[in-house]
Amino acid sequence: MSNIYQEIWDADMRGNGIRATFNKEDVDIQKGYVLVEPTKVRGKEEKQNHMLLKEVVIPENKKHSYDLVEKLFNNFYLDPHLREDNTVEEQQEVDALLKHAIQSEPMKICRTFVESRKGTNLSDEQWYTYLHNIWFLQFDSGSGISLSGFEHVFIGEEKKEGSSLNGYHFWYKYYLQDQTGPNDKIVYLGPKDKNTVPDVITFGYTLEASDDHINNVLLFKKKGGFFIGLSPEGLLALGVARFADTLSEHNTIEINNQEYDLALYSFGKRSMRTFFPIYK
Repeated sequence: MSNIYQEIWDADMRGNGIRATFNKEDVDIQKGYVLVEPTKVRGKEEKQNHMLLKEVVIPENKKHSYDLVEKLFNNFYLDPHLREDNTVEEQQEVDALLKHAIQSEPMKICRTFVESRKGTNLSDEQWYTYLHNIWFLQFDSGSGISLSGFEHVFIGEEKKEGSSLNGYHFWYKYYLQDQTGPNDKIVYLGPKDKNTVPDVITFGYTLEASDDHINNVLLFKKKGGFFIGLSPEGLLALGVARFADTLSEHNTIEINNQEYDLALYSFGKRSMRTFFPIYK
């Protein structure tokens, strides 16, 4: 029996995905790696200085994908009650990322799966619209306005109460904000699960966040987690496959012999609200 999630994962690791490891001697350094250290920490200084993603090596031939997604990181407001600007330039950045993702092997595998689920072939225009609706179509709900799956999963939002972080399930975004020196925005608070494999880590942390309207607000994530090493297109494809597989909030999957509850919350039957892995 085929496993669409494993197929997408494997394709991504052959492409722009970066293999996660607890020991970099176990990986091909030329293909890049993410050295993960989900250790317990105690004192304030240890929490401040500990880096969950201790070393990240992204080969030059894989960087374009990460550069494309990074351009979108400043396109959204932290406050979910502010209407997004949605400038022409921002729409062009979304378009560039989606067109790049569509050409990738993980997304091609995902497309075949979605079409089999729908029982019909999609034109290129229909496929683009389907992906855009799932990840980038903005909607209003009780928790905010101009919300989108991409913002929630890849970037994160300030919870309406004002001190908690919602979403933020993309390892590369975390890595960029967990740097040494004055650019360090993360305080690692320690593991929150068994974390038996490096592919998924669950832990607590704080984020010093900012945008054009907010200058440095401290947001707390009591328990958060994400896949580590998936490229932007890999995470997009995995989310679309999960969306097409079932809209049930909970679904047990297996990747690399580890079971997860791949949780998903949608906005109706057209758009993603969030999805993330939970250890079983």
